[in-house]
Amino acid sequence: MIPSRVLLAQAKNVKPKMKYPVEMTPLFVAVGIACVSATFFTYRHLANDKELRLWKNANLSELDKVLDEAEAGKK
Repeated sequence: MIPSRVLLAQAKNVKPKMKYPVEMTPLFVAVGIACVSATFFTYRHLANDKELRLWKNANLSELDKVLDEAEAGKK
């Protein structure tokens, strides 16, 4: 199929929607990789760290026991 001159001219006139310098592409890629890596390693640290407590865990928490003993000692 041979394109007509009208269609060929129209295809050449299409401009990209967003212009940015091509030299910025490696910077965008590097920043994207850095953001994804930071998110992954932060999640991995928070999910797998046994010493970090993000919520109350009855087996590890001695705070209630200590507070109850302190209140009993005051009475």
